[in-house]
Amino acid sequence: MKLPKTFFQKLIVGSVLIFLAAGISLLIKDALDTKTPTSALPILTVKCNDVPISTDSVHMAEYQWNFWTSVERLVNNYNPSDMKEQVIATNVLPNVPLEIEYSRSAISTTLSRATSVDSVDFTVVEPDKSGNIYTPPMPGNYIYRVEASFDRGSVIYYFAISVTEMY
Repeated sequence: MKLPKTFFQKLIVGSVLIFLAAGISLLIKDALDTKTPTSALPILTVKCNDVPISTDSVHMAEYQWNFWTSVERLVNNYNPSDMKEQVIATNVLPNVPLEIEYSRSAISTTLSRATSVDSVDFTVVEPDKSGNIYTPPMPGNYIYRVEASFDRGSVIYYFAISVTEMY
């Protein structure tokens, strides 16, 4: 009878130590993530016609992210002249499918487009009846705002495209 009692004691102590190590690991990861919160945030990938646009065209502008031990925030006001310097527009064709993807599941996404590159007025871009979004039909430079909510917070991204004429 002594053998099973010792076995169960060791099993319980081992389980407690494993859970303790896991908890400490989560706290250490959380502490490291709060030092560089942008590395813990979801990554936005924008695809035009199933081809990802350049990462230089995508800019994370604002976020509020709930870590285990703290809440981290970055709030910027949109400034068209700053955005022109921070993102480089990717050349795309008119009326091609535009897809928004994240490195983690989003709860909701709102996509809006500025009426011009110098504008601070954004208009929501609605998908068509089949749920697809397309690049604008007219050539020009466009800045998009993507507002995304996740289980641990929200992020606002901007990206720029330059719609070129078809030859």
